[in-house]
Formats: sequence, C-alpha cells, structure tokens
Amino acid sequence: METSGEITLVRRSAPDVRLTDAEAALATEQTLGSLTLLLSLAMDDDVLTRLVGKLTYAFPWIELLPEDERPEFVADFLNQARAGLSLGRLDTLTTTLAAWRDTATAYADPTIQVDGSDLHYLKEPVPVPNPSDIG
Repeated sequence: METSGEITLVRRSAPDVRLTDAEAALATEQTLGSLTLLLSLAMDDDVLTRLVGKLTYAFPWIELLPEDERPEFVADFLNQARAGLSLGRLDTLTTTLAAWRDTATAYADPTIQVDGSDLHYLKEPVPVPNPSDIG
C-alpha cells in the first residue's frame, strides 16, 4: 500500500468509507482549526461587514436573511467551526449551515409573516402525530 493518499471503499448498501493517513488528517484538522481561530480573532466590525458581503458568493441564500441577522450567521458559523474542529467533528458545521439555509428559506416564503401575525393560537390543545412515526 502507498504511504500517502486516500482510499475510498465503495459499499453497496451503506455509505462509502474513506481511509486516510491519520497524521495527514490530524495536520489538516489542526490547520483548519488555526485558520478558524485566526479569522475569529481578526473579526472586528469592518471585517465582519466585508465578510458578510463576500459570503453571499459562497452562500447566495444569505441575501434572503434580514441584514441584521447576517452578522449573527457569520458569528454562529465561526463558533460552530471552532467547536466542531476542537472535537474533530465538522458535521456540526453542516448542521448549522442547513439550519441557517432553512431560516433563509422561511424568510423568503411569502406565506409566512416574520412578525408572527399570521399565527393563530388554539383555544384547546390538539394532539399531533409523532414526526418520527410519519413516513
């Protein structure tokens, strides 16, 4: 076997598995962690404003968020990146991105009122099915 590179095991009834050199993977994680930390430390209001503007190229749906929530997205993104990298779990960042994208989708939906004025409260509780039982 080679001493560098990666191997991907393609499985029929399960997700593919990637085998990689542990030392190289650790170096990548440490580098990403350092870059995330440096970016977080360099974040002042001017940098944050510029970063929010530039992120719309990578994540066009950011335009659908209210302007005052865009810096919150960046801060949350960086916090989750730092936290995930500290645990070696970048899937937390994927979850954060999906949640913010879903939030942008909700803001873009013309049938939803942001102020909640379209909500109607029930006079009495009504049982609803468990979502995990559906489907």
